[in-house]
Amino acid sequence: MTGFYLRWAGVIVIAIILAVLATQNYQDHLASVIPESVITGNHSQATVRVQGMVGSGSLTGSPEEGHAEFELLGETKSLKVQYQGPPPENLRELKTLILIGRWDPEVQVFRAHETALVTNYGFVASAYIIAFLVLVASVFTMSRKVAFLFQEIKDSKLYEPELDTHVD
Repeated sequence: MTGFYLRWAGVIVIAIILAVLATQNYQDHLASVIPESVITGNHSQATVRVQGMVGSGSLTGSPEEGHAEFELLGETKSLKVQYQGPPPENLRELKTLILIGRWDPEVQVFRAHETALVTNYGFVASAYIIAFLVLVASVFTMSRKVAFLFQEIKDSKLYEPELDTHVD
């Protein structure tokens, strides 16, 4: 029975390691910040993903050609954005989007070079976690039942001597 619990302890340790690696990947490549944290934070050298809504009446330039200027609204502050990149399909007023770029603190402008999809990672992660937990619980229950059944069969067998089939 000790081997049984050791195997499951190994499965749990591997699951924890995968969860930590997935969280680090999310924080490094998928997490976005709000415009307020870009303005007040220290994001001048790093590429940042900013999520906000394009302000009404602030979109100027030619988004079809990949050149635009607009205000990205946050909860309390707005961020002036200069977009220079591939023509975005989802750049329009009152649209929530994620912009990838760098903050220029000298001129107080966020220079975006790419847009990204706004997805609900919380819902997706929750669905995967719930499905994984149900799967692990089911496999654990099944393996406990198999181990119990094996022990029952082993205990119920009486010692039966081997029949002598040797003929002289």
